[in-house]
Amino acid sequence: MEQIRFGILLKTIVLQCFITRSVLSIQKREWIDTPTARLTEGDVVCFSDYMEMWIHSVRIEGLGLWLSGALNIQVNMASLDHLNLQLSACAFSLHKDPDKNFIFRVSYTGCFVQQQHGYHVLTLNLVKRINRFGGRPHSFMMKCPLVSVLPSREQIQCDPEYIQVTRQVPYDNWDNELQWSLSLSDHLIVALEDASLIQMNIGMSGPDITVQGRRREVLSPVKVMENEGNFLALKLVSGQYAYSMEATCPKAEKTVLHIFKRRMGLTKRGSRDNEALTVSNVSVNQTDNFTAHETSAFVTLIIPTAQILQTKTCAGSKRLLQPFYRVDVVLTFKQTNHKMQWTMENTLPCTAIPAASHITSSPGPNTTASSTLNFKHESLTTEQPLLDRLHQRAPLEEMTAEFPTTNSPHTQT
Repeated sequence: MEQIRFGILLKTIVLQCFITRSVLSIQKREWIDTPTARLTEGDVVCFSDYMEMWIHSVRIEGLGLWLSGALNIQVNMASLDHLNLQLSACAFSLHKDPDKNFIFRVSYTGCFVQQQHGYHVLTLNLVKRINRFGGRPHSFMMKCPLVSVLPSREQIQCDPEYIQVTRQVPYDNWDNELQWSLSLSDHLIVALEDASLIQMNIGMSGPDITVQGRRREVLSPVKVMENEGNFLALKLVSGQYAYSMEATCPKAEKTVLHIFKRRMGLTKRGSRDNEALTVSNVSVNQTDNFTAHETSAFVTLIIPTAQILQTKTCAGSKRLLQPFYRVDVVLTFKQTNHKMQWTMENTLPCTAIPAASHITSSPGPNTTASSTLNFKHESLTTEQPLLDRLHQRAPLEEMTAEFPTTNSPHTQT
């Protein structure tokens, strides 16, 4: 009898341990899979050009009713692509998140957005249906601080071995400093201090951040309208924010420049919607003689080589010439009030001096002199800090003059 009782007790203990372990395993798995931060209804996230609000799927009917009445349109939530074409007239857009809830994006220049006491403000009166005869109204306010100055400048330096990109370090809309990481091709993410893991060097100088890497290790080939270039798919990321450090280097023998179109401030990290930016104006500081073409992702500038190409004595050999050029471009997009200021300095391989030739290193009357490129061709694991090497270079020339407006046949005004 005692043996039977002991056997029953042992089975009971084993069964309880199994159940307890299963419950703890499920709880642990749920804890691991659950994001550490979730948006709740009415939460607003502020970016440089727009704000977003998370809306639960049970209240999306209320947003549809508000949009229908405010914009005088037929709203069909089953066809978001068609709806977003309608909403684009007011600089609105609507997208689903992975949980089938909704993200409502509003541009600061959108319909009904007001500026009140230093904020962009949009009030939404959403109705949550209680029964078939009526609903209960609920007011949501989308509110983000005004930002008067955005980091809109990108300076790119290319030589036969390296690419270097310099941009101003961004802050959020409340001027808070953000903790940035590097994201290469949207899947390799490392802390700034671990940039060498993705074959990059990082330097901080005042308000600017500079990234540098060997072209063959960090660039990917890109083809735009039958022309080839090399693309750096690099961003700074922090929480929900992303900040573009993307850049291109042209093929060595051509002055065909590819400018990647994007918003220059803080954007939504990992955003899957492909917002199309449309160029309304292009101006080039060095020459009025250029042709501009536009695709969904790039603006391509074709500039006659003679208009911008200069030469200088090659470092270390007075018998060689080194061609180089600098181009300063200002792009204006219809979808944003902020201009994109883009500078490319490209240094080409040294060549032998032709017979009866002379060096033409002085710029013409409508040309900005190029700063001296002094890339250091040592290993990325060198002990000399990159910041010291950056200080050895001549500083990039600031663009303070008003750029002339150039209306190319391929741009819209």
